[in-house]
Amino acid sequence: MRIPLSPYDTVPTALLRFVLELVALFLIGAAFGVINFLISVAAISLFNAKGDKRFVGIQVSGPVRLMIEIVIALMGIYSAGLAFGGVWMLGLGVVWALYLFLARERLLWLAQGAKDEG
Repeated sequence: MRIPLSPYDTVPTALLRFVLELVALFLIGAAFGVINFLISVAAISLFNAKGDKRFVGIQVSGPVRLMIEIVIALMGIYSAGLAFGGVWMLGLGVVWALYLFLARERLLWLAQGAKDEG
């Protein structure tokens, strides 16, 4: 099932990405403090590629959006290691790797510039 206005995204991968982003944001706040948490929330919610979401904040190219998602993911994984130890870091990394595999069409679309399909 595809999500309207979000090419190459499915409901399961969108839900998984949402949960992983929430976990990453929580971990960033736990490891690096409130200011870094707020900066991360602002970055992930305001900067969107054209056609990727219903809410349009500041439009950026697909590769820029992809870079933001990758930085938040890596900060979350690193934060899991700082806050809870290596086992949690490894576990979160494995779940992110699973997401990357499942969402490869959307990620490739973003990497190629998030071109409109219509």
